[in-house]
Amino acid sequence: MKKTAMIFPVAVLVLSVSLAAVGRVQAGGLSLRESVNRALTQNPLVAEGRLGVEAGTQGLRSARGKHLPRLSLDMNYALRQDPVPFIPAQSGTVPARFSDEYLAWGALMTLPLYQGGQISNNVELASVRRDLQEYSLARTRNDLIANTVNTYNKILQLIALREASSASVTALEEQIRSTRLLFDVGRIARVDLLKVEVQLANERQRLLTLDEGIATAGATLRYLMGEDPGGEAGSPLLSDNLVLRAAPSDTASGPIDAARKRPEYLAAVKGVEEAELSRKIALGKLLPAVNATGGYTDQFGFRPSYDEANWFVGLQAGVPLFDRSLYADLAREKILRDKAKERLQTVDHQLRLEVGTSVASLRESAHRVETARQVIEQARESFRIEREKYGSGAGTMSDLLLAQSAEITAEANIAQALFDYNAALVAYRTATGALEEYTR
Repeated sequence: MKKTAMIFPVAVLVLSVSLAAVGRVQAGGLSLRESVNRALTQNPLVAEGRLGVEAGTQGLRSARGKHLPRLSLDMNYALRQDPVPFIPAQSGTVPARFSDEYLAWGALMTLPLYQGGQISNNVELASVRRDLQEYSLARTRNDLIANTVNTYNKILQLIALREASSASVTALEEQIRSTRLLFDVGRIARVDLLKVEVQLANERQRLLTLDEGIATAGATLRYLMGEDPGGEAGSPLLSDNLVLRAAPSDTASGPIDAARKRPEYLAAVKGVEEAELSRKIALGKLLPAVNATGGYTDQFGFRPSYDEANWFVGLQAGVPLFDRSLYADLAREKILRDKAKERLQTVDHQLRLEVGTSVASLRESAHRVETARQVIEQARESFRIEREKYGSGAGTMSDLLLAQSAEITAEANIAQALFDYNAALVAYRTATGALEEYTR
């Protein structure tokens, strides 16, 4: 997509602006990279995915074992009321052997010679299903990375908002003390004092809401890192800042080709292979099956005592002449193959949509960061002017509070803009299969 090239000049332009990081570095805190790596090593979802891959590997070994001979040992003991011929007559001069108590044991070996391609196709099918488990693990890793990064950045955003709100509460508390003194000497009306009190109450409520949001996001981050989200541990200390991270360079093959290396697309491709192999296996059940057999048996009679041993070799062949269910199975697998092909096309279109949407979101959020930076400088200057005007008696309390509210809103906007940009960056890296960058 040609318009992806527009992201990077915008990102470079915004990065060139001197922008203070949102959030405060805490000594000994947890970095974003450490959080992601903890999630990938400690979260039970990753362990579950690895076990799925191991199960798929064992399934592949099982399928390959079908090519090898099968050896079994059979034993049989019987006690009957009346004697029975446990060894049939072999001719007119070799009579049958009777006994009411007898024992037989035998070893049987079976070697599949031809099964209509079912065995080899089952091996390929097991390999495909193991690959699907690996892609499922890769999707789990990607989801964990994206959720961990977004949660980490959300905590930083909330911390920045809390710092701004806390500073506002401190300023309003100082303001309300000054306002009460002015009210006591009759220089201002009571309504001005009430305005400051209302503003302070609102800021304190905002502060409580932000504290709760930080605690909730911190518990979510602990859960993603495989830790107990409950208890009194609180939100983890973070060492990174919420900054404008550089956008990734465009790949030589383009973002669409990069997106086609994502596990979602590769799993859809494997889904078509899986459906085709299942169709071949269903077809193989309609073809002849040939096995080579060989064995050794020994039979014992107790009353009267007699035993006889025999060995044998042979071929077994079976040809299905008519089985309506097998034809229905074949028709079903053909339909599922066509369904898998449609699924692959759907995934391809979805990848294109995700790439295009993430490109537009990344470009738009970068512009919003630049706009928010300019607005906050204006809001700070406006609040400074209104504070001086009010101190000199030339301004009103309403104008002062309005300017202070505008500054708080600007602080919130730049924190939100930075969070949105980083979220858009996560979405772009998700769309192009580059989330592993966060682990390095």
